[in-house]
Amino acid sequence: MPESGVRQSNPEVQYERSDVSLFVIAMVALGALVLLGTVPFLMIGAFPRSRGDVDRHLAITPPEPRLQTAPAADLAAYLARERKLLDAYGWVDREHGVARIPIEEAMRRLAQQGIPEFPKPGARAPSSAQERP
Repeated sequence: MPESGVRQSNPEVQYERSDVSLFVIAMVALGALVLLGTVPFLMIGAFPRSRGDVDRHLAITPPEPRLQTAPAADLAAYLARERKLLDAYGWVDREHGVARIPIEEAMRRLAQQGIPEFPKPGARAPSSAQERP
């Protein structure tokens, strides 16, 4: 057991006795602040015309697709146009005699007349067992 008043020295296990100077830390911090404070002004001086870009308006219209400014209104207008096409009579190709009819009328006619060459309800297709001799 070591004596209480005697200091023992172990050269393999030691720590650094000097610290980094507080003056050096303060100078580095001050230099960083000065650099961060002056660089924006240096950039403005080096590129004086770049700030004018911020307020400039576009002289040309950008190509499609453009962003919608009122998506809800655009959707409502689209649905109204489509509903008008579904609910009205009109020509698709007048020269060839192709017209459109309201969808409700088309479904009513289809339910009454059926589809040509489509099996009728209640009619059974011949099964393979019935075809054997």
